[in-house]
Amino acid sequence: MVTRIEMPELSSLYGQAVLGAARSKLGGRLSTKGTGPELPRRTLAAQHLGVSVEQADRYRRLFGGEAFDGAHRSALPSVLVHIIGFPVQMALMSEADFPLPLMGLVHLSNTVEHLRPIAVQTPVQVLVTAANLRAHRRGTQVDIVVTVLEDSADPEDPAEQAVLWRGVSTYLSRGIHLAGEVEADTSAVARKDFIPPVKTASWRLGAGAGRSYAAVSGDYNPIHVSNLAAKALGMPSAIVHGMYAAGRMLEGREPEAAGHHWSIEFEAPITLPTTVAFAAQRLDADTLAFTGWNPRKSRRHFSAELHLR
Repeated sequence: MVTRIEMPELSSLYGQAVLGAARSKLGGRLSTKGTGPELPRRTLAAQHLGVSVEQADRYRRLFGGEAFDGAHRSALPSVLVHIIGFPVQMALMSEADFPLPLMGLVHLSNTVEHLRPIAVQTPVQVLVTAANLRAHRRGTQVDIVVTVLEDSADPEDPAEQAVLWRGVSTYLSRGIHLAGEVEADTSAVARKDFIPPVKTASWRLGAGAGRSYAAVSGDYNPIHVSNLAAKALGMPSAIVHGMYAAGRMLEGREPEAAGHHWSIEFEAPITLPTTVAFAAQRLDADTLAFTGWNPRKSRRHFSAELHLR
């Protein structure tokens, strides 16, 4: 079932989430012995009028990229397309029948297929659905699937050739458990065995890095812009958005003509302010690997791959 909505305002959604968290104290929606919570069975659909020239230029300045002037580039980078869909994603996760509390969700990973280029100021449709609610040793995981379509496509039955971009964001709700088998967790072994690659760059991130990304994306999640809120959610200070890391690693590396896909897995949060050691490595003619880590602790923040075909 497809439910059409107006493009939501992120600020109001976060306000609702904060109030909901205060009422529930971030717990109790699923019992630790829960047996059958369900995800919403509907798909939310909203029209986006297109990324404005002004927003595209703010994105360019954030990551130091080329101008969206038609000569240097005209099509949107993958993370700017993610930004288009994020308010609809938030709307679904804010609804009363979504079984996990929005505040406190941990962003684990993203996979993206950027199938066709999307120009600045091009209207599109955004479809969002939730899938694959499953157990995790620390709580419960869920996938949020975002599909960006041509504006003329039928959201009830979209043709595959109308799909421009597709992304899956995976989140973890800590301390809220499902009954059932838990996926194998190799993260502890991966952390223990991590050997930093040869550094190719250093990212110096100031205390305001979260606010800088929020000014472009509209994503003013308190954990990214407020030290007090971050501490209330178990972090030592505000943490940078995961999609900031994705946007910075992809800047100047993903093809404007699209037809590529990439994935990123987040490990240790990037607390602010900090310096992130970064490595970009070519695995073969069509594959790049990226790693970001804390150079003092040799602790990995993220690992990622970009496949050009």
